[in-house]
Amino acid sequence: MPNWCENELTISGPNINRVLEAIRSGNGSDQEVLLLDFNRIIPYPQIYRDLDLRAAAYQEKFLAISQDDPERRQKLEALGLEYGVEPGTPWIQDGYNSGGYEWCCDNWATKWNASQVRLTTLADPSRPLQKTSKCPCCQTVQKTEGLTVLTCRQCGSPMPDAEPLQAFLEFDTAWCPPIPVIERMASMFPDHAFELKYFEGGMGFCGHIRWSGGCEEFDHQAHYDGPRGG
Repeated sequence: MPNWCENELTISGPNINRVLEAIRSGNGSDQEVLLLDFNRIIPYPQIYRDLDLRAAAYQEKFLAISQDDPERRQKLEALGLEYGVEPGTPWIQDGYNSGGYEWCCDNWATKWNASQVRLTTLADPSRPLQKTSKCPCCQTVQKTEGLTVLTCRQCGSPMPDAEPLQAFLEFDTAWCPPIPVIERMASMFPDHAFELKYFEGGMGFCGHIRWSGGCEEFDHQAHYDGPRGG
């Protein structure tokens, strides 16, 4: 198990929904949707992805052969021949353990994707609110005063920002904050500002970084002995 680094990312700008759609995986109300997917920003290489899928497929086929199957030996031999391994091998090398781990550490500054992601959208107090918003697909005008509307109630299509918004993302990462990922996000959306705060109590460090116009404005790091992270 790693030490967990707690991260708080605030995004502000003219079209928060566009940013949120670009960094999420899945769609709609899918239970497996990930609100912040590092692969959408700095993609995990296909060569490792293919090896991961191959290893997962082998594992599924291996586990599907019952211990009391009268043809178990023949099926294991066929499976081993298909994948080029000894019959009965319980698992095969995946991409993550064939260079993928090192790639994640080098390119994301953390060995895994974001975990325990939570999203809150807030009105930007520095800009005037809009009371209604029109769906770009079905043209339905919806009352949005005091509400955060991300999808049309009539047709389910993504809605434009009903009001100037800020997005507040809370998530955990293994050992370190994913600074290269947020830095890339800032360069992808230079008309938005990105502010990252992180806390890791196990190793005792924290930090505060802000990007605007696609460039870093400041990067403050400090010792930390509080209860967060770790």
